[in-house]
Amino acid sequence: MLYPQFALRDCQHCLDHEYDEQTGIAKTFHGHPLKRHHKNPPLCKTPEGCPKGTPEKPNTLTLRNRKAYIHYLECKAVNDFPDDPIVRMNARLIQGVLDQANEQKRINELITLMGVSR
Repeated sequence: MLYPQFALRDCQHCLDHEYDEQTGIAKTFHGHPLKRHHKNPPLCKTPEGCPKGTPEKPNTLTLRNRKAYIHYLECKAVNDFPDDPIVRMNARLIQGVLDQANEQKRINELITLMGVSR
């Protein structure tokens, strides 16, 4: 949620190719992905780091958590959650994370509007 430009990016592709970090779109040259120059390392190899972590240690959802999140989205879309303690617990945890992410987005937008550097 906080970094949608990184969400679907394949780490191996990013290691090999240049990306526009603002849009998350791979740079191209004559319609082909632009190979990464050795003097321009990917974010995961810089002190700043990548929000997704590194290919060796990704900061992404596990398959099990991804399935729980997809289930949550489906239930929320139709406003029908099964009466199940695990579903309720997952919904509470996921909603808490979504609320935190939305709050962080608002803070980031305010910081940008105020012109404050981090």
